[in-house]
Amino acid sequence: MADCPFCQIVAGTLPAAVVHESRGAVAFLDAFPAARGHVLVVPRLHAPTLLDLDEDAIGELFQAVCAVQRKIQKALAPIGMNVGWNHGQPAGQHVFHLHVHVLPRFEPGGRGIQALGTGGERGELARLAGLIGSA
Repeated sequence: MADCPFCQIVAGTLPAAVVHESRGAVAFLDAFPAARGHVLVVPRLHAPTLLDLDEDAIGELFQAVCAVQRKIQKALAPIGMNVGWNHGQPAGQHVFHLHVHVLPRFEPGGRGIQALGTGGERGELARLAGLIGSA
């Protein structure tokens, strides 16, 4: 899409600090990093969310995520990494071209993605498993 900044980066018309390119994805440093070495990995095909990508493109995207993690580990030697994405505006997505965040961590004490949730009821596990599993 012409107005999508990540499509422009993929096309080479918007500059970015690219750290990895593959057949199905491009990875570049986040312009607003949450950590030193914060990388965004985007599919070459425009897709607002993971649900909008076909299976082959999903596979290529996550192969690139793995390659980027290896590169970050070798280059920066973090003690851990957070990897994930925001799906939809209510979850914090600001650019509506799927992008996977890879955030190196250099100090202990990270609370993980679970810290973003509001919790659930353990008594609902069986019911929710049935509901989700049968969908």
